[in-house]
Amino acid sequence: MLRVGCHCGGVRITLPGRPSVLTRCNCSMCRRIEPLFGYYAGRTITIDYAKAGLDEYAWGRRDLTWFRCTQCGCFTHHFPFGREHDPDAKAGINLRLADPADLLGVEVELKDGASDTWKIIRSYRFAV
Repeated sequence: MLRVGCHCGGVRITLPGRPSVLTRCNCSMCRRIEPLFGYYAGRTITIDYAKAGLDEYAWGRRDLTWFRCTQCGCFTHHFPFGREHDPDAKAGINLRLADPADLLGVEVELKDGASDTWKIIRSYRFAV
């Protein structure tokens, strides 16, 4: 089990374990906020937050809904647009919210989301 949370602790996410691969993306959103994604089926995670504790954002083609803590502003996760309650939907969890020691040695794949090809540009192992 892996637990992650935003800076203020207002959003807490429990995951079944650490991912085998982290995804880093160069799309217009990720370039600005620098998340490292671990992907999990919605049914395998628990997201706890206070009422009105999350803001959501979707843009462009509305492929994804992005969530952030309303208190500290940390980006926490995303779901396919309109599927945040679907147990089969794949959630992208921002593992920058994890203790870095929990991710040591995990492979990171930098993917080309900017061109929408999602090809792997390079990969490396996570290090602090």
